[in-house]
Amino acid sequence: MKRKNNPPKEDVKKEIIIKSREIISKMGYKKSSTEEIARSLNKTKGALYHYFENREDIIKEVLKYEGQLVKEAVSKALVREKEPDKQLRSFFLIRARQVFELWSFYQSVIAEYFNRYSFIMSTLSEYTSEEQSILESIIRDGNRKKVFNVKNVRLTSSSLIKAMRGYDFFMFQGVRFDDIEDEISETLRIMIRGLR
Repeated sequence: MKRKNNPPKEDVKKEIIIKSREIISKMGYKKSSTEEIARSLNKTKGALYHYFENREDIIKEVLKYEGQLVKEAVSKALVREKEPDKQLRSFFLIRARQVFELWSFYQSVIAEYFNRYSFIMSTLSEYTSEEQSILESIIRDGNRKKVFNVKNVRLTSSSLIKAMRGYDFFMFQGVRFDDIEDEISETLRIMIRGLR
């Protein structure tokens, strides 16, 4: 008898993550049960637990997947820009646009976001560290090229991330990216001038 070819474990996990993402966007966090996710994939609840420990583990992986999508979009934008000040501008604008698109996708989750804030932020802490590394690299490059004059790169990059999170807050409340893009651009103009 011929053995059935099963897809690799990582492919199945990704399929579960993508389907979970769709379920969460439609039903919200609270109503997105493992039963609902399993049913949408034509799998049993037990089959999901072969790949994930529990529902929280699935949600964490969905958040990591979303963070990866943002990171990929930002990375593509940074490759196109050669000057540190333009990279910094691209980093913030592309990131803000991506975050807005995510929260548009997750309309049903926005109200729950504030109740789940600490869970979400702890899950995204790895991504926040990656963002800080990207900013530090841009700033160091700017210092090396004499575009910036930043004494404490780590402190500056951490401060910039906190400023960026402020705009995230408005988008989480339903403000459209187009409505605050000019404000983000003005903030960036001021920040870049300060870095010089």
